[in-house]
Amino acid sequence: MTGRLSRDAGTAALLLLAALLVAGLAGAAGSSRLAITGSIRTSSARAVAHEEACASRPNHVVIYASDPMRLGKGPSVARVSFYIRRFRGRGRYPATTPGPHRRTAVLVSTARNAATGAATGFYVARSGTITVSQAHAVGRAGHSGSVSGVVHALLQRSTGAKPIRVDGTWRCRIDPSSNGGR
Repeated sequence: MTGRLSRDAGTAALLLLAALLVAGLAGAAGSSRLAITGSIRTSSARAVAHEEACASRPNHVVIYASDPMRLGKGPSVARVSFYIRRFRGRGRYPATTPGPHRRTAVLVSTARNAATGAATGFYVARSGTITVSQAHAVGRAGHSGSVSGVVHALLQRSTGAKPIRVDGTWRCRIDPSSNGGR
């Protein structure tokens, strides 16, 4: 009887482990899946920190910033960001729309490491789109919101370096304190 009980306990432990694994994978399925290809290469699978964030401003602007993604074997990282002006919910937005600081709506910045606040380079969009496929409570001050979609953009450094592409899905939650406030 003891052998049967230990076998049943072992089976139960394996089932519990499988359930936790499936639950973990289901939770991870909601995260962004971005890829940068071309003269620099990385993807969301190479994220070194969980810093993905979104915000909505009262002037109909939605801001997205990806997790920092490792470049090569060292500590250098790249981040993808969006600055969507005149946000109106679901739809397509040009990647080349002017953003802050003479940049574009889709931007890739590189840095020496994930902790630094100073970028070492910027890639601005030359073509492409940000498609918003879902937007919930975006711009509702004091409420939690969410936004998600797809991005396809060709970007280039102002120094004339070879171009890069950003492709993939993105999704994020907007905290109540970042939704519709200043």
